[in-house]
Amino acid sequence: MKMKKILSVILCLSLAASLLIGATSVSADEISVELDGNPIEFDVKPEIIDGRTMVPLRKIFEEIGASVKWDNDTQTVSARKNKKTITLSIDSADLQIDKGDTDEEGNPIYETVILEVPAQIVSGRTLVPARAISESFGLNVDWDEDNQKVIISSNDEEDESWKENIGSINLDTLTCDGEGIEITDNQIKITQGGDFTVSGTLSDGNITISTKENVKIRLSGAKITSSNNPCIFVEDADKAYITLSDGTENYLIAENSDDGAIYSKENLEIKGDGSLNIESSAGHGIKASDNLNIENGVISINATSDGIHINDTFKMTGGTVNITSINDGIDCESIVNISAGTINIETNGTPIENTQTRTETAEETPRRGMWEMDEADIEFEKSTKGINAEWMMVISGGEINVNSASHAIHCQDEIEITGGKFSLSSKYDKGISAHGNLTISGADTVIDVTKSTEGIESKNVMTINDGVISVVSTDDALNATGGNSGMMQGGGMREHMGEMQRPENATDANGTQMPMGSKGNRGNRQMQMQVGEIPEGTNIPMNGEIPPMSQNGEFPMRGERPAEPSGQTPDETMMQRPQMDGNMGMSGGNMGGMGRNMKNCLIINGGYLELCGGDDCIDANGNMIINGGIIKATNPTGSFTGNNGVLDADGQTTIGENSNIILASGSGNERSLKLTQNTIIVYCENQHTVKEQIIVSDDDGNVIYEYSPEGNFKAVLIASNNIKTGEKYTVTIGDEIFETEITQQNTTIGTQTNGGMGFDRGQRMQ
Repeated sequence: MKMKKILSVILCLSLAASLLIGATSVSADEISVELDGNPIEFDVKPEIIDGRTMVPLRKIFEEIGASVKWDNDTQTVSARKNKKTITLSIDSADLQIDKGDTDEEGNPIYETVILEVPAQIVSGRTLVPARAISESFGLNVDWDEDNQKVIISSNDEEDESWKENIGSINLDTLTCDGEGIEITDNQIKITQGGDFTVSGTLSDGNITISTKENVKIRLSGAKITSSNNPCIFVEDADKAYITLSDGTENYLIAENSDDGAIYSKENLEIKGDGSLNIESSAGHGIKASDNLNIENGVISINATSDGIHINDTFKMTGGTVNITSINDGIDCESIVNISAGTINIETNGTPIENTQTRTETAEETPRRGMWEMDEADIEFEKSTKGINAEWMMVISGGEINVNSASHAIHCQDEIEITGGKFSLSSKYDKGISAHGNLTISGADTVIDVTKSTEGIESKNVMTINDGVISVVSTDDALNATGGNSGMMQGGGMREHMGEMQRPENATDANGTQMPMGSKGNRGNRQMQMQVGEIPEGTNIPMNGEIPPMSQNGEFPMRGERPAEPSGQTPDETMMQRPQMDGNMGMSGGNMGGMGRNMKNCLIINGGYLELCGGDDCIDANGNMIINGGIIKATNPTGSFTGNNGVLDADGQTTIGENSNIILASGSGNERSLKLTQNTIIVYCENQHTVKEQIIVSDDDGNVIYEYSPEGNFKAVLIASNNIKTGEKYTVTIGDEIFETEITQQNTTIGTQTNGGMGFDRGQRMQ
């Protein structure tokens, strides 16, 4: 299809600007924007700035199917669709376009367009000239002066004449009807656009599509076996469709094809209410050089390489995909976008021989017996992740179940989760790992990481706004490193493990010898301060937006959406950081006294979290900000705060008044954890084991909190605005019962009976 010639709107906009004599920036309430006939609603209205109509970039690009991400450190926004990426920085007039082409040496080829008005942030949104949108992704733009409307159209009307060529292919008899079908021996070639029904059995043959038009293949009880080639090969097409006819079972068996059972060099869409079974004994199950969209149907893949491998974008809007593979379940070199459907993945890659160091119990599960493994010692010949993306991963719905050898969910850059149900287990690695920002939102988001080294990790900024999250890990349950900010390395930065080895014969709070290669010697590392500070009292824009503050309240039980407690309202501003009191053992982290100069890298605004970490439960290699939510966390061998603790921040820990936390630890030590809520600390007489219940009830017997930690514990901290001064409470822990009346902010029950791990250098709670 040919795009219409892009219409310039400069003259029209200049005319509009001439009415605004002397004005540089004018709010344009009367300006509207329409995309393909549909009005676009903006939370930040378009504006006329320096004679140009400026519109929010993110909203329009998402409307046309582009993915957008924001780099707060560089103040840069990027958008990608169909291998084309545009990048621009705030206050810069340079718009960089990467069309996906490379030079002879394989280096990307960029084109730079100079904007009439630089990109700029207005009310938390990135605004750009309308012209930039038309030129970057080939959109058509017109200006309706009478109605003050920007009209954007994505493309011409699609030519659907190919649908008139209806045919069929009988694999049993190797006969066909319809135009553009060639059959030579067992090789079937489609050379003309059309809609073709395929049925029967073909041994040692394949179907090849080679045309400039659209082609749809309807598999209707088809079975194709190919010895050396893909069973279905899309060599050329405008777009290819595979439809699974209702109620039919179909089979594609590739015996010795590196490219797998389905290989498409063009955009491919799979849908229908039938099923497709793929066996690929030498390569990928499905390989797509462009986009792959799965709309519905049941697709089951067994592959020795990747289950699904895509060079561009993987999009799933429904259906069921079952994958068993040696390498990655789904490997995407660009964008993964999942909004609905069910994905079940099992990857079975094994580590390279003699590279793993490990001790384990018979059950080999961190819930019942902690097994330990140094991630740096685990290497694979090829990647064996569950779902892997390079540029960005966006998940807004569906059900995802992964049992993987390496990372269950992984992205080389940003992950954005706004919905969906996740059950994740990684034998040797992490549950969710983002090398860029990681954002988790959505009231219906449920994440359960049942086995992992680190449960959920972001190598830049992690923001949790909502959702029900449960994590069991042998290392950190949550870990955010803050990116390349020059901060101390630790808490999951395994490439620096040589700098933080525990000394020989180091012991934990219970006198048990601790393994080498953990974080016990973190205090010996040198502090480096980051460049480019975020002003105090401000939140971090994610994807060009300010993360919303969530209402937070009591969540009754794990896995259920909690009800909100009465009397609590969302905090609309960032909580004030605690004042420094001059000692080095501040706010839960090893170098908290210098926390002002560190990055806010782990932010929890709401949600319900149950966490069990073998190292730290929540580890921030910068500042940790907890504005709200319910957090129930345990560390079997550590303390409430500090290294090898429930909360560990290398910078400052700020806990807002809307937060409700229960911390269970092997040692009750803490360092200057500043809380605004009423707090109860209980030092138990006995060691309590996994799943022993903690119940907090008021004087009328009403249960306020229930928690069954996934690790052993001997001390419990409860902090909540639901604990009222002057009221009596009962804390039941296993067979121990403690009664207390709240007469001051901090109430301590029992006596600490061990020396812990030496984290008590700081001041007690204030």
